[in-house]
Amino acid sequence: MNDDTEKGKGEDLDWGNPPSPVTPENRKKSQRAQLIIGILALIGIFLPGLLFWLIRG
Repeated sequence: MNDDTEKGKGEDLDWGNPPSPVTPENRKKSQRAQLIIGILALIGIFLPGLLFWLIRG
């Protein structure tokens, strides 16, 4: 059931792109992306509750 052939092992380990190096520019980009994702998540959480409160009220 478990296919652990030599051919399969090499293919499983070789996937995806390597991570980008940690530079000040990349760190700034990642922090900005995390901030945008966080803001969108908060809007997605609070907007339905706010609309529900306004419509029911």
